[in-house]
Amino acid sequence: MNLEQITLKGATSDPASGARPLALAAGKDLVARVVSAPLGGGRGLISLAGVILEARVPAGLAAGQSLHLRVTRADAEELVVRIVRDDGGRPDQGASARLAGELALRGDGDLLRVALGLADGPLWLPGGAAATITIEPEDEAEGDAGGGEGGGEAAFTLHCPDLGAIEVRLRIGAGGVRAGVVTPPGGLAQRAEAALPDLIAALERATGRPAAAAVLARPGSAPPPAPPGGAFDGYA
Repeated sequence: MNLEQITLKGATSDPASGARPLALAAGKDLVARVVSAPLGGGRGLISLAGVILEARVPAGLAAGQSLHLRVTRADAEELVVRIVRDDGGRPDQGASARLAGELALRGDGDLLRVALGLADGPLWLPGGAAATITIEPEDEAEGDAGGGEGGGEAAFTLHCPDLGAIEVRLRIGAGGVRAGVVTPPGGLAQRAEAALPDLIAALERATGRPAAAAVLARPGSAPPPAPPGGAFDGYA
């Protein structure tokens, strides 16, 4: 789904309410109001010129929100508009990243994919934490020895003001999925070690493959990954 596009049904034809059809052309600017919109995007309602229209909306919209729109296509079946931002067409990256962080914590794979597309950078999480995520395409990831099914890798770093940087790398291949966790030195490594059975069980449920995981405490001489700009003023 295009994260900056809305598709409205019936805007240029006679609406069921009996209101006159809207005279719209590509390039025309509009102001509309969100009547309803699911958090992760999908089917919603938009009020345009006093007419309530069914719409396919992106993630991140909220009921009552006013939108500045620009028509990109109009025909007898549907109206396609682009959300125009007040800062010259660029989205509010801070607000988008915060919303993406909220979506990422819902525990839903589809919402997580929406979150990654919406953030276009770090995921800002509640409590001042942030996560940076890197996903390596399957054809670029190092395959398991002996061939077999293709694999892939994903790595993310959770930056917490109180705990420090926690690094996780996942590798999935024909033999299963492996996770490596690097924590700050001290008690956090012991807590992560105790939680390994839960992590392994969660990976096996999510992938349907055997899983293994290990924890390593970051050496005190090794600097932690730097937090993304705007998260907090580094680690103590």
